[in-house]
Amino acid sequence: MTTKPALSRVRLKPEERRAQLIDIGLRLLTTRPIHEMSIDEVAAEAGISRGLLFHYFPTKRDYYVAVVQAGNRRLLLHATAPEGGTHAERVRRIVDGFVSFMQRRKDNYVAVVRAAAGGDELVLKVFEENRRILADRVLQAAGVPAPTPLHRLVARGWLAMAEEMAISSTVEVITKDDLVDLLVSGLEQIMERNGAPLAGS
Repeated sequence: MTTKPALSRVRLKPEERRAQLIDIGLRLLTTRPIHEMSIDEVAAEAGISRGLLFHYFPTKRDYYVAVVQAGNRRLLLHATAPEGGTHAERVRRIVDGFVSFMQRRKDNYVAVVRAAAGGDELVLKVFEENRRILADRVLQAAGVPAPTPLHRLVARGWLAMAEEMAISSTVEVITKDDLVDLLVSGLEQIMERNGAPLAGS
């Protein structure tokens, strides 16, 4: 009878181990709903015990939320406006980063959205906060430092459209640069038609 060799444990600093576990979760999230993700599988892949994983994340729910938060943070790092430039240039930079990230990491992003759609209150809260930050970031870049409820409503609706188009588009239909132009132009038109024009539009 042969026995399976034990995994050798690699010693990592606490922040490195936590990042490793989250990275494993983000990868596994593309293959299954988050609540079907096995904590034992994550621990085994990291070469640690289940108990050690819970040293970094007290509960399964804490781990799931940390994975979704990490996915959202990565998107926000890419969807940023430059310090200078016109309103149109700043908005375009955010949209370009947003579209580029989603087209490169489509599986991960869709998995994060799917996790939020699962209905867990904390996961949904993380996802909604990410949407709020993105919408406010776009409005601020566009010259709307104090958005009204109408500004935010329209921006959130536009963001949902931008998300779907970025995920579903292919180069056979529209190039990435043309899609970014279309989305920026669409935001200006939507705001104008709803009585909430962007600065300079």
